[in-house]
Amino acid sequence: MTTTYIDQVVSFDEQPVPMVGFFTPPERLLKGDPKQAIATYVEGEEGRLIAGLWQSEPGKWKAVPGRREFCYIISGDVIISDAKGGQRRYRSGDSFMLPYGFDGYWEVVETCQKYYVILQD
Repeated sequence: MTTTYIDQVVSFDEQPVPMVGFFTPPERLLKGDPKQAIATYVEGEEGRLIAGLWQSEPGKWKAVPGRREFCYIISGDVIISDAKGGQRRYRSGDSFMLPYGFDGYWEVVETCQKYYVILQD
């Protein structure tokens, strides 16, 4: 284990990272043409771990199943639904964890901003 210190702690609020355009691949996009942006604050584990800030305009797309994702909704309104028809709605202040292999969909109802932590294949 490598020793780290307080100057290596990443503060999403104190060290803003510029947002860059992010696009859902057309084969996953189901509704709308949402403008999206992402700011990556942390990358590690040989590219398997990423964390940062994401924002999107309204739209709907297929979720990526090959990852686990923790989300904290800063603002906006999203519906997460599964392939069996189940769904949950999340708004400002809500947090949740999508499990590895999640077979479902993201729908941004109202422009959304979230903090995320992703562990992927």
